[in-house]
Amino acid sequence: MRKSIRSIVFLAVAVALLAAAVYAELRREQASSQAPLTKLDPATVQRLEVRCQTCRTRRFARGADGWRMLEPYALPADADAVAHLLAITRIPVRQRLQLHEYDLAKLGLSPPQFTLTFDDVVVTIGGEDSIEHDRYVRVGEELMRVADRFSARLLEAPERELAADPNSATKQ
Repeated sequence: MRKSIRSIVFLAVAVALLAAAVYAELRREQASSQAPLTKLDPATVQRLEVRCQTCRTRRFARGADGWRMLEPYALPADADAVAHLLAITRIPVRQRLQLHEYDLAKLGLSPPQFTLTFDDVVVTIGGEDSIEHDRYVRVGEELMRVADRFSARLLEAPERELAADPNSATKQ
C-alpha cells in the first residue's frame, strides 16, 4: 500500500471513531436527562397561586393584556417575575421517592412550607435535604427531590412582582 492511501484509510478510520464517540455521548446525555417536575407547559398556564407559611398569598391570572396580580393587589404583574415562578413547573427532578416510605411531616410537607397552584395542578414544597440542599416536593401522589434554585423567589414581597408601570400590563 502506498503511503498516501494508508494515510487516507487511517484518517477515515479516525473520523469514523470520532463520529461514533460523539453519537454515543449524545445518546448518553439523552438517557441521563432528567424529567421535569410537571408536564405543564408554562405558556399555557392561566392561573397561579403562591402560598407559604411565612408570607402573604399571591394570586395571578393571565389575561388578554398579560399577567395581573389578583391578591394582595389588583394590579398588573411583572412578566419576568411570573415567568420565574412558572419555571418551577419545568425544573428537573433529581430523584423520585416512594411516598409511603417517608414521614411527610419530617420532610416539611405536612404542613407544606410552600403550596403552588398552577391552574389545577398543586405543587407542595417542603424542607431542604441537609446534605445536597435539594427541596422535597410533592405533586399529587409523587414525592421528588429537586435542586432548590427557586425558594427565594417564593419568599419575595408581592410588591417586587408588580409591573414597573402599573398603568400598563406586561405580556408573557
